[in-house]
Parts: sequence; C-alpha cells; structure tokens
Amino acid sequence: MKNLVWLSLLASMTACASAVQFNKIPLTVADQTITVQVADIVEKRMRGLMEQSPVTHGMLLLNEQPRDMVLWMKNTPSDLDVAFFDSNWRIVLITQMQANTETLHPSGQAVLGALEMPLHWFSQHQVKIGDKIQNCQLYPTSCLVETTK
Repeated sequence: MKNLVWLSLLASMTACASAVQFNKIPLTVADQTITVQVADIVEKRMRGLMEQSPVTHGMLLLNEQPRDMVLWMKNTPSDLDVAFFDSNWRIVLITQMQANTETLHPSGQAVLGALEMPLHWFSQHQVKIGDKIQNCQLYPTSCLVETTK
C-alpha cells in the first residue's frame, strides 16, 4: 500500500513537471501582429512546441544573452519554420524543420533567440532576413533604432 501511494505521488509530480505553462504575448514581425507563447527560461526553451498540435500560437525562444542556438523537433508533431534573430531583434536566418525528427538546426551565429511558427508562415507573410521582431512594452530593446558607425 505504501508503495502504491509513493508511485501515485511520483506519477502526479511527473505529470506536473511536464505540464509547462507558457505566457502569451503580442509580437510584431515585419508588419504582422501575432500572439506567441514565450519560452524565456531554460525549462521552457527545452520544452518549446513539443507535443503541441495543432500549433495555434508560435513560440518565442528567448535567451538571457546572445549565444549559439541549436534546435530539433523531437516529439514536435507539426512541421515548423524558425527565424533566428540577433541582439538587435533582426532576423538573421529562416529555416524549415520537419516534425518528429532529431535533425539539428543551428543558428550559425550567436543569437538572442528564435521564433518558431507553422510551416511556411514567414514566406506566406513576406517576412525575410533583416526584418525586425518587436514588442516595445515587454522588450524595449526590440524597438531601439540601430545606429551605423
């Protein structure tokens, strides 16, 4: 009986740990306003869009500081586009990722984050490399005007 109680408790703790909750925020990407889930801590970035189907909101994967990122699609049931963006919140790479694969998708340089969206979303909305991602209220640095030297 005691073992059954412990097993039950362990199972419920595991279920709670896997039920990661994501806040949703508005973002502007080029001239498109969208609502996305935010993964701004390691546990949330590791979980991402795993096991979410269909993808009703994209996912903003945000690092504390720019760093190289590598994404994969293990346990992610929908094909996705991903746009990696730099510390100026400018898109530096857009690539496609196939569902339920362990193919690695590197950012190719230090980035502040990545924006995952349903497959072909970026091309369907004419979003391209060099476009900005913004939320001035939550991320004021996303709205800074860049100066050239």
